[in-house]
Amino acid sequence: MRKFILLVMAIAFFTSCQESKPRYYSSSAEIDVIKAVVNDYENGNWDSWMSHYSDTAKIFHNSTEGVSREVNLRGLKNTVDFIDSYNYTNQEMFYEMIIDDENETWVYFWGTWVGTLSETGVTLEVPVHIASLMVDGKVVEEYGYYDTHEIQEAVKELVMDDVEMEMDVEEGMDE
Repeated sequence: MRKFILLVMAIAFFTSCQESKPRYYSSSAEIDVIKAVVNDYENGNWDSWMSHYSDTAKIFHNSTEGVSREVNLRGLKNTVDFIDSYNYTNQEMFYEMIIDDENETWVYFWGTWVGTLSETGVTLEVPVHIASLMVDGKVVEEYGYYDTHEIQEAVKELVMDDVEMEMDVEEGMDE
């Protein structure tokens, strides 16, 4: 019995001394995929952007209901239609990959999105956080969190300006 206890203690000692794998990474193939996603978004390379997502990917941006990559792409295109230029500021971009307790691989992105409205030249800055679940080098789930209030207010102002301009034109015709 004494030998058995010593054997169990020896096994426990040796297994506890093994190096554990790091669970947080600042560089990896998965991070490179997310960097490519960001780059494709900034350059409007939509076919390439789509290729980084699995066919069945679910994307949750400020929502508890996931959409397909195709639906998300339409939303992205609609957003940038009224924006002259947009990108993430390089100084404030940060990527990290973790392998969680369920052995899932997540890549986190933090950045500040900057866009300039086409009609007014107003510049908007929006902090963004995106968490992407990666499987076999593709995004299968994505959660994006950012405050759209500033963008919504700018669009509302553009719409109101257009309505006021139409009203002025109509009043001018009546005279």
